Amino acid sequence: MGDYDDDKPSWRELDRQRDKSRFYGRQEKGAGKKEAPKDRWQQGRVKDALDRLFKGDKGTVEHDKLYAKLNNAYGSEAFHKQAEKYVAKYGLPDDAATLLLFLDLQAADTGVATLEKLAGLYGSLSPRQQEDVKRKISITAMTHKIKEVRVKAEETLEEINC
Repeated sequence: MGDYDDDKPSWRELDRQRDKSRFYGRQEKGAGKKEAPKDRWQQGRVKDALDRLFKGDKGTVEHDKLYAKLNNAYGSEAFHKQAEKYVAKYGLPDDAATLLLFLDLQAADTGVATLEKLAGLYGSLSPRQQEDVKRKISITAMTHKIKEVRVKAEETLEEINC
């Protein structure tokens, strides 16, 4: 009977084999050291800093302030001044939402340039944004006070519908 007891595994061994023991995984996995988790907050800060660096002038704090003033001024009389300041310093914005705001300006050169930029961005937009852009351009084609902008809006609609 002594030989039989030696071949029979202990309860502890059975638990380890079935992974029921809480300590089984810790003891076995502890053999190799794990890397310390990386600081995700610091990684995010580095990524933001690199993004700002590659944006050039549009990645500065001054740009962010002027951009915020521009968006806050929409619908008021100050919007035209803020838009002129922004375009003079940074050119047209890169996002479709702000470009759509620029279609309300009563300047022919800005309106035409905005429509050209929207046509270039159209393919990279989400379906929802594409619908918004189409809708705003069609409204511009019907209601803008400057004929040159209305004609360009119609051309842009034909271009993006193809």
